[in-house]
Amino acid sequence: MESKKGMYYTILSFPKGKIFLAKTDKGLSFANFMKSQKRFEEIAGYFKKRGIPLERKPRKFRVEENLFSQYFNGGKIDFRILPLDFVHGTPFQKKVWLETRKTPYGKTRSYKSIAQKLKQKGYRSVGQALARNPLLIIIPCHRVISLDGGLGGFSTGLPLKRHLLRLEKVNIRA
Repeated sequence: MESKKGMYYTILSFPKGKIFLAKTDKGLSFANFMKSQKRFEEIAGYFKKRGIPLERKPRKFRVEENLFSQYFNGGKIDFRILPLDFVHGTPFQKKVWLETRKTPYGKTRSYKSIAQKLKQKGYRSVGQALARNPLLIIIPCHRVISLDGGLGGFSTGLPLKRHLLRLEKVNIRA
């Protein structure tokens, strides 16, 4: 995608807040949680700084809105049906994101197992790549946990990670 073409966006509401979604004509590029107007301004500023104009077009997100609605109502949704268009990220980050995307609903993987699958020695680099995941839930970094079963990290906070895993009926340590 040429950055000057711009992106469409919408904001979806769900029980724990709102989700900002952005896409190009090729696919979804960004999904992140918003707890405030300030967070919206940060996200919009991120795109503006990169010369990517945003246009609000909720009708372009009917499929995503339906999938998220089902997901937050306990539906076993496979977001892999959505086409993606990464507008940023290093080649390594994209490999981590695509490998993480294969993690099925209701299952977890360790950072180490993803590193091994990618033939990476250091699994911390996997955690760092997931911390920059532009597509929360769609690339299910919330399903990636520590080798010892601990939650590890989550860019929007462990309470939300815990909520998403419980929504998917994953047994986790408190």
